[in-house]
Amino acid sequence: MVKKDVHLFACRDMKLVYDVNSGSLHQVDEPAAEAIELLLQGCAIQEVTASLTERFSRETVQEVLVEIQSLKEESLLFSAPLARHDPGVSSYPLKALCLLLSQDCNLSCRYCFARDEKTRDVLLMPLEVGRRAVDFLLESDSGRHREIDFFGGEPLLNFPVFKEIVAYAKKEARARGIELTFTLTTNALLCTEEIVGFLNREAISVVLSLDGRPAVHDAMRQDSRGRGSYRSALQNIRRLLEERDYRNYYIRGTITKHNLDFSRDVEPLLKQGFDSLSLEPVVASPGEDYALEAADLPQMEREYERLLDLFLDHQAAGKPFLFYHFLVDLEKGPCLYKRLSGCGAGREYLAVAADGSLYPCHQFSGRDEYCMGSIMDEEPLQENARVEALYEAARIQRECAECWARYLCGFGCAAAVLTQTGGLEMNDFLSCALQKMRLEKALYLQANQS
Repeated sequence: MVKKDVHLFACRDMKLVYDVNSGSLHQVDEPAAEAIELLLQGCAIQEVTASLTERFSRETVQEVLVEIQSLKEESLLFSAPLARHDPGVSSYPLKALCLLLSQDCNLSCRYCFARDEKTRDVLLMPLEVGRRAVDFLLESDSGRHREIDFFGGEPLLNFPVFKEIVAYAKKEARARGIELTFTLTTNALLCTEEIVGFLNREAISVVLSLDGRPAVHDAMRQDSRGRGSYRSALQNIRRLLEERDYRNYYIRGTITKHNLDFSRDVEPLLKQGFDSLSLEPVVASPGEDYALEAADLPQMEREYERLLDLFLDHQAAGKPFLFYHFLVDLEKGPCLYKRLSGCGAGREYLAVAADGSLYPCHQFSGRDEYCMGSIMDEEPLQENARVEALYEAARIQRECAECWARYLCGFGCAAAVLTQTGGLEMNDFLSCALQKMRLEKALYLQANQS
């Protein structure tokens, strides 16, 4: 019995134990929590019994130990480690593509990882590249469901090609009996009446960039002349969502050093009527004035606690909202091989740059050493040893192999690790701490609502 396979923690009024290998979550009382802690420390049953009977009745101790043994026999606690199996990149069926429709943008957001993409030769994806990408995705042997994510830059700068790709993809998917879904990430500034109508008629999921409070948004999300974009973005977002009855969307904000009180950014979004929210910690190189650092963790812990209060208060008032990082489904979560393989980038998920170059995900676009081929080649996908190393680096790291959250986090984000540490030798401490912080809140909500 080792601590890497069982996570015992407290959140609010609950003591919880998460069995890592089975994905089982249990709410336990004080004697059970103490018994599990002693077992995790390597104590024998006799030692556990002797220690607990100093504080609890013998009957209670016996009942607790019988329950623990029963859960163990059912492989719901102290379950056996999962066998690792990794057949390699080429054996993973492609399920989703991210098309970088435009590697240009109408904003110059300070924290944008793609802000240097404007120097590339091809900024707007030609229609032929988009069609070849669609064919490549639909020809993969990965079941009936596929997904295309339209990204940038600002993808709506290439709206005519976007429309043509959607029409072509739908026609080809129907011919093959494949169900295809689309997602668009946009700053919403170009959402004219024509574009709003198209997005809603075609039932395209949207991820809309809005940083909460006007001052926070305008400080980071400015145009090339330094003007804030909050008012225009909010106006267009509201029009878009009103016409789709506030369905099939996420409002996505960013947490930086300058809005560590980020729960205050959720409140105005809720007041605007938005109820599907995501706040993502910024990915930034150390030294940037907006980069997060380890010293910020205590305040961020308090903000996630406050966000949990807000979540529960709204739920109790009959006005629930979704917060992306509080969502975890232990019953219908990732299948076994997905839990073992982690992030699907470079395997089940690829990004296609405007010129047709293939990368593990959108955050690697422009890093030539991680290019995996070109959609325009006869054999588009090429083996890349550096991409293979993305997965091995995380999975052989001791801190990942011994972390209780390893099957819930997907072994972390390799692109973020590269940006924040400069290499793949070790995961970024801050990202891991935040991930575990959020997961404990999500597990608490899972137990609280069951």
